Amino acid sequence: MTHNNQAYSALATSEGDIPLFPPNYDDSELHNSHSRAGHSSNSHQNNNSQTHYNNDPNANDVNDDINLLNTPAPPMEQFEMEEDFDEDPVQREGLLVRASLMTKKFASNFNNSFIHPVSKMIDPIYEGYKYLQLQYEKSILKLGNPLVVKRLLYVFFIMSIIFFITRYNINDGINGSSGGAFSAGKFYDIDVLGEVVKDIVDRKLMKENLEYFSSMPHITGSRGDLTLAKYIETYMANNGITIIDFSELQSSTNYPVSNEKETYVKLSDDSFGARLYEMENKDMEYLAYNPNALNTISDKPLEGKYIYCNYGLPEDFKKLQDNGISIADAIILIKYGGPMPEPNKVHYAQENKAKAIIFLSPKIEFGADGSKAEHSDVIQKFNVGLTRISPGDVLTPGWSSEGGYVTRLPWFKSQTTPKIPTIPISWKDSEVFLSKLKDTGVQFDDGFFSGDGSNAPSIKMKISNEERANHQIWNIVGSIQGREQAEKGIIIGSSRDSACFGTQSANTGTIVMLELVKVFTSLQRKFNWSPSRSIYFISFDATEYNLAGSTEWIENRKESLKKEGYTYIDLSDAVTGDDLSIKANPFLHEVIKNALRKVQSDVSKRDDNNENNDDRKKISLYDLYKKQNKGKDDISNELIESKNYIPFINLANVPSMEIKYSGKKYPRNSCYDNFETFENSQIDPNMDKHHQLVEVLSLVTLDLAETPIIPYNFNDMQFRLGQYARDLSDYANEIAQKLNQPNKPQMHFESLFSAIDVLKISGARFQDFSNSWKQYVIGSADIEPSVLAMNRWKWNDNMLQFNQKFILRDVHPRRPGFVNILFGVPYLAPENSDGKHQWNSFPSIRDYLSQGDFGRAQHEINLLANLISQAAHEFLDL
Repeated sequence: MTHNNQAYSALATSEGDIPLFPPNYDDSELHNSHSRAGHSSNSHQNNNSQTHYNNDPNANDVNDDINLLNTPAPPMEQFEMEEDFDEDPVQREGLLVRASLMTKKFASNFNNSFIHPVSKMIDPIYEGYKYLQLQYEKSILKLGNPLVVKRLLYVFFIMSIIFFITRYNINDGINGSSGGAFSAGKFYDIDVLGEVVKDIVDRKLMKENLEYFSSMPHITGSRGDLTLAKYIETYMANNGITIIDFSELQSSTNYPVSNEKETYVKLSDDSFGARLYEMENKDMEYLAYNPNALNTISDKPLEGKYIYCNYGLPEDFKKLQDNGISIADAIILIKYGGPMPEPNKVHYAQENKAKAIIFLSPKIEFGADGSKAEHSDVIQKFNVGLTRISPGDVLTPGWSSEGGYVTRLPWFKSQTTPKIPTIPISWKDSEVFLSKLKDTGVQFDDGFFSGDGSNAPSIKMKISNEERANHQIWNIVGSIQGREQAEKGIIIGSSRDSACFGTQSANTGTIVMLELVKVFTSLQRKFNWSPSRSIYFISFDATEYNLAGSTEWIENRKESLKKEGYTYIDLSDAVTGDDLSIKANPFLHEVIKNALRKVQSDVSKRDDNNENNDDRKKISLYDLYKKQNKGKDDISNELIESKNYIPFINLANVPSMEIKYSGKKYPRNSCYDNFETFENSQIDPNMDKHHQLVEVLSLVTLDLAETPIIPYNFNDMQFRLGQYARDLSDYANEIAQKLNQPNKPQMHFESLFSAIDVLKISGARFQDFSNSWKQYVIGSADIEPSVLAMNRWKWNDNMLQFNQKFILRDVHPRRPGFVNILFGVPYLAPENSDGKHQWNSFPSIRDYLSQGDFGRAQHEINLLANLISQAAHEFLDL
């Protein structure tokens, strides 16, 4: 792979202005040539002279004098002097004599006034030095061979100098030394590294990057998507990331086509048709479609009665069924939103034999306070591939589509493809269709009626999206290699693609990741630092297509990720409001809280100790988080949205986290999600929230990458698992009580609670080792014996092995994308946390309970208990 390095090439010069090579300042050859030339000339003169005096009786003496005169004189230095050629020679000689006398007098005075006094001062010091040297020689003779002893003392002296130079160099407080034979020789002061982060972050640059990324639509696999991928690659290279992988994959994609004769939704009598584009623009990114949607099969339009089904939830269908209204062979209108993911709605509707689905986009109010406006022409474009069965390429569920020759299923044989056509429309057009239903059928809470399916009007629709079974997508992977345990890594990932401009949904996370790249490469240059463990930065493509980019990347690297990846940080929709939202695996809660305490928010509070009540001071992000959560600092583990952490958790059990600002509604997956909306809505006008996220994520990453012992907190894990187990018990009782039978099934959780207690013992042992290691290394001036270093490495390896114990080994799992028995998303979990249950825990058990299969659920409980006990014991196996 090549990079454009023109920006770094030397400036060109016109030919002849500057020599290509510097002159050769070794003039020996030049001097020799002149000497040879002079010698030749003088030889000629000598020959002539010898001929002239040949008959002279005194010729020999004269010739000697002539030869002496003709011998080339040594070169003389020339000085710039003004000579008065009219001056009398006798007078000039007198001046020289007087100058010589004055020079001698000055030398005598200098010798008497300076040299002699200094000599008198130095002589005693010299005598003392001679005396000490004599004693030194006598002492060495007592110790042994003087030559050997002197050499040993010299070596000690040099080592002392090296020690003080390395100990108190320009990076004093950053570097420490380690004597471990298997370590890289240094530990780093994380706090000092973290102190400079806030000065590196550049708000202006982040705003410029956000505006640039929002300047073009970047639908998966489009030219805009590829342009931004190359920009990210270049940005990484320019900032010093040396290892960059431009990873090209293939995935099933589909794209809308602007052809009103081939794609339309209208009343059968042609009295009204939906406008299937936004902002009066018919370019591809403005058109209505669902990623991974099925087209209408026949060349003829699909036509039938239509029924409004509210959010398309099971209870909505049941309400229709209880009133004798069937959705079989009907085109159903379903609102976006509610507790169920959109792909699950499609799956449920096709199981009830619906003919097609028209999604109704809600009207959304956005803008700054005082100037908010409600927009009813928004068209949102959400994926309908069945993520809860298997994320990734919908034609390769459960295996990677990376590589040249990959088996792809036919559309109707895949578990993750929708089997009925779908298309979204705006709320403005939805109201027209709903008004035709009048007051027939069932009335829902929003005031609209369903229609009864008999006398209801009909819709005809046709969808002719362009389908590509294997279209190119691009992941950009850059890494900073670790110096000690390079095989272990922290992964920071952001989604790059969007349904249109994607300012808040994708771009805010991307610019945070780019700034993190700049922060860590700046630390490398400033402190000559490299992390103990590797840091990976990944821009994932095809997030809007069933998380295809991240899932396919993981499916091709599952085994290595299980052994090497120990944290994933997700950066989707990083800044969309004012509420600090944090979700994370229990192992990571302590690391996150420690970082939050060190970063100031943009929220101030009164200083009660100050008499001036107008004075305010900034509160930390930790205090802000507690303030927004009713004084509690509990961190949720509800990582259940359709984001790139899903395959990391559910396929490889990599502990994951998400820290972001949320809370405001925005037109996600619509072309209204653009830079203008971001600015007008005053989401983050000064980029303060982006700055805070970069700072806190930098501190979290530094802790995870640099702390010698991976900072998993087993006490937090054990405590949270106890909470999740109690919630599972409540969930089982809730399901059992709904059964219409006298004898309610009884579930037994004793083995699960006992296994969690065993984990508590293992956590205590690990904490003892961690404390002992810190005390020893600090007490030994940061010197770590190689045996202790190897022991530390083994603990780190065991932590990752602990995570992998909960990956099921079933050859044909019921849900190919969900093989984690400890953490993960149950099929029927809500799209967002509802606060009722701890959904991101024990997914397979919850699945069996929701299906009423209590026997299988009990089996899974016992299996999980055995796995926890086994993992706890093997964790201590050093």
